[in-house]
Amino acid sequence: MELMVNGKKLEVTDGATITALLEELNINPLRVAVQLNLEIIKRERYDTTTLRTGDTLEIITFMAGGSE
Repeated sequence: MELMVNGKKLEVTDGATITALLEELNINPLRVAVQLNLEIIKRERYDTTTLRTGDTLEIITFMAGGSE
């Protein structure tokens, strides 16, 4: 199935969950926030949230830093 992830088309396995997608992309789920179709998904729901064709996801990575 085809999804939009961070503005790019991506093919993933039918019935994939957010957890499966993050694993496929080698992304640590503890270091990101996921927005699915304009809704922030709580981390504890990643395993049970099934993705569907046409879904739009934004995966936001947390970065450390400081001011100069």
